[in-house]
Amino acid sequence: MAGLTKGMIADVHRKREVPIPDAFFENPVAREMKAAMVIYFERSGEIRIIPMMKEGGARVRLEVEKVNPALMKTMTQLFKSQDLKVLFTTGFCFEEKRCIYEVYFETDNIRDKEREIRRTVENIPGLYECEFEILEMGVEW
Repeated sequence: MAGLTKGMIADVHRKREVPIPDAFFENPVAREMKAAMVIYFERSGEIRIIPMMKEGGARVRLEVEKVNPALMKTMTQLFKSQDLKVLFTTGFCFEEKRCIYEVYFETDNIRDKEREIRRTVENIPGLYECEFEILEMGVEW
């Protein structure tokens, strides 16, 4: 019987590459895939691989006073106006008035959108720090 998922155990100490099953590339969803976003979680050691249908992507990391509806509304408007498809978001508050919100997204023509993305996120009320990192295919960790 076919399952919903497939699993394997990889000896990543002997071989640092993990093969992607052929069935992945035969999946109709993956046929339009242009690349894959690979996200490494430094604290847990977890790695996620997310198929991308667009040619480019980026990561925005915001350190803010709090993650609130106004912040989320600003980010949602930015995503819509710049045609940014969110692939992954995470966040946590490590003090009462200090939170980190991080989002990875894909888009075409990322360099053309960079100025507007930076302008929008740098003007978020309650912003302490902001990072904007364009992720390019072939540029590794």
